[in-house]
Amino acid sequence: MAGMVRRVLSGGSIGVLILAVAACKSGEQKAANGDLMLHGTVHMVQSDSGGTCWKFQSTKGNSYELQPAQAPSTLLVDGASAVVEAKPRSGGSFCKLGQIIDVVKADSITAGAAPSTSSD
Repeated sequence: MAGMVRRVLSGGSIGVLILAVAACKSGEQKAANGDLMLHGTVHMVQSDSGGTCWKFQSTKGNSYELQPAQAPSTLLVDGASAVVEAKPRSGGSFCKLGQIIDVVKADSITAGAAPSTSSD
């Protein structure tokens, strides 16, 4: 693994990007700057008071709370899958879904669940 890291890092910024994407396939990694590299799925959750909350569930099973005011709208789709670079945030949460994260970048976003339609 160390040899692979050296080879990847010698390739410059593209090498770092490849390493980050490869690491995300395992679910989550922590970058040298403290950012989290996460791969997982977005879930819309209703709070007890009826509000809408957004959870990012990593493929490793860890839950993170997304803040809609700072996450890209393309990410806030129930069932969407993505690779996310995020900064952990401290502080309280109304939804209490997990560690609060600020999304720095979202890549490889795939569509979530299609809106349901009813035929009455």
